[in-house]
Amino acid sequence: MFDVISIGAATVDIFIKSKDLIVTPEIVGLKPSSKNEISQSLISSGGGATNSAVAFSRLGLKSACVSLLGQSYLNQYIFNDLKKEKISEQFICSKKTATTDFSVILIDKTGARSILTNRGNTRLESRHIPWSKIKKTRWFYITSLEGNLDLLEKIIGFAKENNIKICLNPGKRELQSRRRIFNLAKMVDFLLLNKEESEIFFDAKFDDNDFFNLIHQQKLPLVAITGGRDGAYIFTDSHQFYSPIINTKPADETGAGDSFGSAFVAALIYNKSPQDALFWGIKNSASVVSCLGAKTGLLTFKQIH
Repeated sequence: MFDVISIGAATVDIFIKSKDLIVTPEIVGLKPSSKNEISQSLISSGGGATNSAVAFSRLGLKSACVSLLGQSYLNQYIFNDLKKEKISEQFICSKKTATTDFSVILIDKTGARSILTNRGNTRLESRHIPWSKIKKTRWFYITSLEGNLDLLEKIIGFAKENNIKICLNPGKRELQSRRRIFNLAKMVDFLLLNKEESEIFFDAKFDDNDFFNLIHQQKLPLVAITGGRDGAYIFTDSHQFYSPIINTKPADETGAGDSFGSAFVAALIYNKSPQDALFWGIKNSASVVSCLGAKTGLLTFKQIH
């Protein structure tokens, strides 16, 4: 019996930080023909499924992840991290004709980042999921499925049939089919979006009062909208809550959303209120962005208290 099973991407992340690197909304770059020093570097597993699974495990929950890998020496980084964190690997499968996804994350001295991604042909399909073996869990934590809404619909239906609660953190490819993802989101227990994703989802510029009314009118579930350095909002069927970020010196913003969402769900599993869950999410994301990598700063159960 698992407390939570994460479903989605497993990647390898290569982090490179340099004081000479410039990352702004308009440009990412170095001086032409220059030789620049790397101040920090890290290679680790990444992707929403492994990031959240590790977060749940550190918070004292029994977790696993469902992901598809290619055939690559990079896979060892993923398996090593999962083994170290005592996370079940039994639901991870591989595809011989694909390559494992990997990303190069470029980080400047302020913690701002830009990501280069190489996507292999590792999109999860229904045949990759051991349906009979994942029934015994309390929650599904569903991250990006690379636009596979047929699979998302099947997972949600399966969860409903087996009394499994659902957190949905859709990616941009899912959000491209706005009407369909909107209808599917009504059937989950917790919807997690960042501010940019929320504007696509609701087809409107973010406004907390307008979004609260939309969420209430459309009978959407418990919703969290994260705003990076602007903090996070929680919307229930009757209330909304806001928390600013904890003032930390950012080293790397990678994994902030995964750390927030997984800590929030963990708090719900421990029967905490939405307000307490919000604080757990804020604490976990603050710790993560103060370290290099999406997993390095993830808090334990004792630390988050």
